[in-house]
Parts: sequence; C-alpha cells; structure tokens
Amino acid sequence: MFRVQGVKFYADGTLGGWTAYFPEGYAADCCHHGQLYHSAEEYAELVTRAHRAGLQTATHAQSPYAIGMVLDAVEKAQADRERPDMRHRIEHAGLPTDEQIARMGRLGVIPVMQPQHHLRTGDGTLTAVGDLGHRYNPAGACLTAGVPVAISSDAPVAPPAPLEAVSAAATRRTVLGTVLGDASLRMPVADGLRAHTGSAARALHREHAVGALAPGMLADFVVLESDPLTADPAGLAAIGVRETWIGGTRAWSAPGR
Repeated sequence: MFRVQGVKFYADGTLGGWTAYFPEGYAADCCHHGQLYHSAEEYAELVTRAHRAGLQTATHAQSPYAIGMVLDAVEKAQADRERPDMRHRIEHAGLPTDEQIARMGRLGVIPVMQPQHHLRTGDGTLTAVGDLGHRYNPAGACLTAGVPVAISSDAPVAPPAPLEAVSAAATRRTVLGTVLGDASLRMPVADGLRAHTGSAARALHREHAVGALAPGMLADFVVLESDPLTADPAGLAAIGVRETWIGGTRAWSAPGR
C-alpha cells in the first residue's frame, strides 16, 4: 500500500493564493507577481540530477511561465541523458498554452489536473488573472492534442471525490455557476473516468497493476448505484457508492447491504 515513486518539486505557488508566478503581474494587480521557488537554472539542475538517477519528477506548476520552466528543464535533462518513458509530471498544470501542451506531448510529460480546483476557485481565478482564467485546467485541449491527462483530487485541498472531479471536468462549471471557457476545453465523462483510473495508473508507471479490470491486475474497484456514462454529467457527484473492493477483497459496503 506504500511505495516511493520519485521526487516532488515546486516551480511556483497557487492561483487561489495569488502566489503562482506571472512576471507581467496579475490582471487584478499589475504590481503583484507571485513567486518562484527556484531560479530557472537551479530548478533545471535539480530535475537533471533526479533524471540522471532514474527518478520520475512531479513538479507543482500553475502559471504559463512556471510550466515553461518545467518543460525547459525536462528537455535539458533528456538532452543530458536520454531516458525514454520517464513520464515526468506537471502537478496541476493549471494554465498551459496550446504550444506548451504540444511540448508536453513531444517530451512525454504528463499533466496531472484537479478539476475540483476550478469548481471551487474558478471565479477567484478569473478575478485574479482575467480572461486567462477561462483556460484553467484545459483538459479538453490536452485530449485534442493527444496528451493523456491524469486527474487527482489534491486532497485535502479538495475532497477525494472522483465523480465530482469527473463532473467538474465535463461541465467546467464553478460553484457560483460560471462556465469556464468553451466546449473545446471540456473533458467528456468517459475520458474523465479514464483520466482518474487508467491514465492515473500510467502516470505512476502502474498501468500493469491498477487502473483497469483485467486478468492479473489488482481488482481495485467500486460498485456504483448507477451508470455514470448514462447519467447527467452535472449530477455525477450524487451517484452513491455501494461497495469498495481492494485487491479483489470487499473492503467496504454501504450500510444495510
């Protein structure tokens, strides 16, 4: 139940706390820029050291500038020592440009997004960064570019509620009712379920053990009250869980079952 996967780094801060790094300043305050945890040179050296050791990296990066730092560092590390299929990750990858998404595909970098963040803080992000906030978590753009997205909750920042996350990715509606961006940025429910299972397993180099129901795998799954593929995407969070199975053994069942 426990394994060491790699190394976690931070490039910048958060969108909700106005600490993600925007060198040109925030739309709501041009004198406020957020912060970087490292210079680009120092961060690139850290990634190169981990990469040389064969360790996957997972870097928190939200702004386009910070995401660019990560991609530059991964490209430099691969040039220093080519290691195919490392699957270096960008945790959150909140506001990547289309060009950066294409680079993720070329470099094999996996964006790990949390749709529950834009569900809860999307309106505040629009206030902070302006119209750029409509691109928050552009999972649909990644799918169009052929870049697999993994979904997580970032618990305890958001509750570990997978169906709520899949719903948020499909509707891109905030708790105040604002719809972020256009339909091209949405992730259909089937793709959202895959992002939270098979794609998440692949992000951990665990696709041969978890993330799908197949012979030889660990049989981690839930039994739901109804089919999320036929339900209204906006109502997915209301679907109840009847049973939880871990490793082929029932670990929990709803009261009365």
